[in-house]
Amino acid sequence: MFHKIALASVLSAVVLTGCNNAATTTAQDNTLIENRTKLMKDWRQANEGMKAMMENPATFDAATFKERADFIANNTTTMWTYFDGETAKGGDAQDAIWADAAGFKAETEKFTAAANALAAAAATATSAADVEALYGEMASSCGSCHKVYKK
Repeated sequence: MFHKIALASVLSAVVLTGCNNAATTTAQDNTLIENRTKLMKDWRQANEGMKAMMENPATFDAATFKERADFIANNTTTMWTYFDGETAKGGDAQDAIWADAAGFKAETEKFTAAANALAAAAATATSAADVEALYGEMASSCGSCHKVYKK
C-alpha cells in the first residue's frame, strides 16, 4: 500500500511539474511577443517622427532625428532576440520567420546595417538632405521585411 501511495505522489509531482513548465513556457512566449510588440511600436513612433522630417525638411531637428535613429539602431540586437526559437511564434509574426530562418536573418542583418548607417549619418547631419538616402534605405528595409514576415 505504501508503494502505491508513494508512486501516486511521484506521478502527481511529475504531472504538476509538467503543468508548471507548460505555464512557464506560455508566460515566456507571451513575454517575448509582448516585448517585441512594444519595441516595434516604439520603433514605429521613432520612425514616424523621422519620416515627418523627411517629408517636411523645414521641420528637421538634428538632435531629435539623431535620438530617434540612435534608438532604433541601438535596439536591433534586442529586437532580434524576441524572435529566437519556436517559442517566440505568434503575435503579428508570420510562421515564415521560422520556416525561412536564413531569409529572415538576412533581412534582419540588412535592416541592422541600414539602421546603423542612418544613426552614423545622423550624428553629423544638419539637414534632412544629409540623411535622406540612408533614411530611405532603412525604411525600405523595414517595409521589405514586413511584406514577407509580418501578418
